Amino acid sequence: MERKNVIISEGNRPLWQLVIAALHYTVIVFLLFFFFVKFEFTTDTKKLRGSLSLLELALFLLPSALAFSVVGSSLFDLNNKQYKVAYGVGPIRWGNWRVLPEIEYVSVFGQPKVDGSIIFETNLWYAGNRHFNIYQNYDKETVMLMGKSVAKLLKVDLWDSTVAHKGHWVKVEEGK
Repeated sequence: MERKNVIISEGNRPLWQLVIAALHYTVIVFLLFFFFVKFEFTTDTKKLRGSLSLLELALFLLPSALAFSVVGSSLFDLNNKQYKVAYGVGPIRWGNWRVLPEIEYVSVFGQPKVDGSIIFETNLWYAGNRHFNIYQNYDKETVMLMGKSVAKLLKVDLWDSTVAHKGHWVKVEEGK
């Protein structure tokens, strides 16, 4: 049986997130346009500060625009034993191919944050206690689905530790 290349993606963002991201990007473009139109090399600090405030505001809005538009995905090239954690905004994608080590198992667990919320992560474990993160999200079911998909793909076990100190092995059905 030939092993194929596999892409596991977050999918598309909800429409409301895309609308918010589009508004942010639109404001950023206008701010940058006005910055370049209005900017002049001068020693007058008032004019210089006015121009730079447009740039500051554009840079301030960029992280929130990215937060509402970036989509993550994991790509596996099992024939060449490589993987890539890729991120993208629209048609623009970035990420690097890395060597896929011999994976022992996949784990899904919750990581408490400083603000009290919990972010769930999917990790691939290899060489005893070494691991790398391939996905994280605040939605437990989405992360668990990612973990099951990857465990099924790699034909390894899945460790569910989404509830602290109550980890257990999850049976993953074999692929067709």
